[in-house]
Amino acid sequence: MPVEETQDKYCFRLGDLNVNQAEDGKKKRTFSGVAYSGEVITDHWYWDRIIFDLDSMKIKGRIPALLDHSPRQRAGVINEHSINHQQGLVVSGDLMSNEFGTEVARDSDDGFPWQMSVRIEPSSVEEIQADASVTVNGKVHQGPITVFRGGRIREVSFCALGADDNTNAVAASHNPTQTSKEDTDVDLEQAKAKIQELEGQVNALTEQNKQFAADKRNSAIDVLAKDLGKEFTAEEKTKFAAMPDDAFDLMATTLKQFAAPSQPQPPAGQQQQQAPLVNPVFAHLFSHQANGGENQFNAGQKTLADLAKERK
Repeated sequence: MPVEETQDKYCFRLGDLNVNQAEDGKKKRTFSGVAYSGEVITDHWYWDRIIFDLDSMKIKGRIPALLDHSPRQRAGVINEHSINHQQGLVVSGDLMSNEFGTEVARDSDDGFPWQMSVRIEPSSVEEIQADASVTVNGKVHQGPITVFRGGRIREVSFCALGADDNTNAVAASHNPTQTSKEDTDVDLEQAKAKIQELEGQVNALTEQNKQFAADKRNSAIDVLAKDLGKEFTAEEKTKFAAMPDDAFDLMATTLKQFAAPSQPQPPAGQQQQQAPLVNPVFAHLFSHQANGGENQFNAGQKTLADLAKERK
């Protein structure tokens, strides 16, 4: 599909635009109107039945107001907007004093019924089949229907034809005492939605961690029961599951120690006689007594030999 056709399928002509008569001393002329009513569009050349989800629609700050969706034909600027289910997308802005803004104002003064159009690019497209329904913009719609979610408004244009009979636009004289401002309501809503999304992710991860810890503890209880050779009651398992990790580990270790069998004693008659242990500090006493005994024995032998010599 050519690039131009791909872009054009996101352009929707929606409502009438009436520009007021110029006033003396007022150079700029402002306009306001419903750029999209929130209803189903049925005569688009590419989409059969399509609706834009107002709750997820995105429009940030000041956006261009063009002539026939041409970036070379800049006719004005959208300064403010609002989005709700009752009115849809309402925009207001200034016409420029260049040839295109002047053309819109002049043709309107001559009675030409300008209509509004928007270029909207969705973040997702939802196709509802004929046997299903969907609630969009506070109403239930039967399929088949296409739903644009997260549609971002790139620009609003003045066009000769429209496709949404429920929209309208009314122009007003420029009031120099009014100050234009960027509408931050959408940004705030987007921030709130993002916070809710992140909170949901945190809650999901928290539940996953709790389930992982519970599964790990149940597995440890089963291993402990196997090591002890017994079956725990449901009440015991509940108490074990509620214990802190350090308390459960200490309890498991203690139970295993008490349940361990004592060391077997060797049969009678096979016990080996163990030599008494001698403190090294007193070892020299035993050596001295042994040597002394040996010297005394030798001394006795010497005395007997001397007696034998004397008898001779």
